[in-house]
Amino acid sequence: MWFAVRHRNDISPGEYPVEWYAPLLYGYLLCALLLEEMVSGVPTTPPEKLTQGCSPELLHLRSHRHFHVLCRSQPAIAVAAYEGMQDAMSQCKEQMRFQPWDCSQIITVLQDPPILRLGTRESAYLWALTSAGAAWGVATACSQGWLPDCSCSGRDELKQNWEWGGCSYGVQFGIITSRKLLTRSAASRSPLRKLEKHNLKAGRLAVKKTLISSCKCHGVSGSCDQKTCWKKTAALSTIVQHITNKMHKARRLPDVNSPAKNAELIYMEESPDPCRSPRIPNRVCNWRNETSSLGDCGLLCCGRGFKVSHELISYQCDCQFVWCCHLKCNTCLRHRWVSTCN
Repeated sequence: MWFAVRHRNDISPGEYPVEWYAPLLYGYLLCALLLEEMVSGVPTTPPEKLTQGCSPELLHLRSHRHFHVLCRSQPAIAVAAYEGMQDAMSQCKEQMRFQPWDCSQIITVLQDPPILRLGTRESAYLWALTSAGAAWGVATACSQGWLPDCSCSGRDELKQNWEWGGCSYGVQFGIITSRKLLTRSAASRSPLRKLEKHNLKAGRLAVKKTLISSCKCHGVSGSCDQKTCWKKTAALSTIVQHITNKMHKARRLPDVNSPAKNAELIYMEESPDPCRSPRIPNRVCNWRNETSSLGDCGLLCCGRGFKVSHELISYQCDCQFVWCCHLKCNTCLRHRWVSTCN
């Protein structure tokens, strides 16, 4: 951003009329007020999905009774949890895109995909992701003021120069909702159900472990004599990365009753060979990386060969800030070679 200033002979340097810079100051204050509204917890318009209620898929869900019941009584919460779970599955595909197993065949765990009938490392990962995604989805919707049953106005005042406020309550509300929705009846004491319950809890703990603190200053001229602080969930990508790291360190237990830490993922049987599973064609792989085997086409394509194609990609470039308050960008093109499995 640039602007020009006219010099006049009858004004000493630095002494310009107010009307010269008043529009600039007004624009600055307007942007500051908009930013203040975004961070102060003022409710925003909820997404259309939250106002439409549960889809037929959720309304007729039988494998998880609590989801079915919540759709009837508090549909916005059920939808927020479900959308968080779906976002977590999308993140799974991104995090695991260069691994032999990449979540690509998982639409939602609510449909009880075959992989969840095994006590493997991957099933542990999926349960943790699902639990964390549901908690994150509800907590995020609560913090935005989209859920009538979740209030963000409560405060726990402390005798210090700061106080807890904001929407820390929303985080706990999301975690409790996730537990109630996904934890099945205690009637089944099978080893697989015990693994499921443990890894669901590990997913909820991942949300807690990655919480971040935010504070807002109060006082004359921003002196920060008083601060309001709150806990909020990290970006979903951060939570999923945390769980992915846990998956790589997951521990195999000889018996489901063996002691295990609450935050770690556990499994009981080795994973099946991904090359024996049905494959999705045109999976992107990496054939030019000479320094790492990550995403190697020979590994991901299971020896079935791959093809290389050329793509022209459009992207935003040469962006400039336009007062006030957005970016203006040009559209540029670049060439890219893409390798995909047969």
